[in-house]
Amino acid sequence: MIFAERYQIIRPLAQGGFGKTFLACDHYLPGHPQCVIKQLFLANASPEILKTAQRLFHLEAETLYKLGTHPQIPTLLAHFEHSGEFYLVQEYIPGPSLQQELVQLVQLKRPAASSLSERSHYTCTLLQDLLSILAFVHQQNVIHRDIKPANLIRRHHQLVLIDFGAVKRLTQPLTQSLTQ
Repeated sequence: MIFAERYQIIRPLAQGGFGKTFLACDHYLPGHPQCVIKQLFLANASPEILKTAQRLFHLEAETLYKLGTHPQIPTLLAHFEHSGEFYLVQEYIPGPSLQQELVQLVQLKRPAASSLSERSHYTCTLLQDLLSILAFVHQQNVIHRDIKPANLIRRHHQLVLIDFGAVKRLTQPLTQSLTQ
């Protein structure tokens, strides 16, 4: 399957209530780099739901475009509407999700991994990495609203925050919102 006469689908990645994500390759760029296509489909949706979904889709695209300059947030490559369905194309982040990583750590049950100092170091490093991403996101007056292990991908020892579909953009700086 090819989207927008450009993106060749390699395989599905995930499916939810309102959309699907696919691993694809971009046939227009040299080397045909891999990317992720997020398809939002709203078959038989009421006009109100369609309008809200369209607004959220454009908000996610704007947010990814703005935040994608950070090395721990995927870059937005394109977004478009075709036949009543909405598509986001973003940088593919290879690597395991934090959810997969944690399951693997539990399954390994290595004696050295169970030491308190090693677990503490792992936890502190993980939190520092996540908090640095969130600091940047919040400085841009954006709240992610869906932080979970499945939305954090490990790329070269760094976490990358994905899935900005539930973002909230603040009209005033976050520090002002918190004090009020």
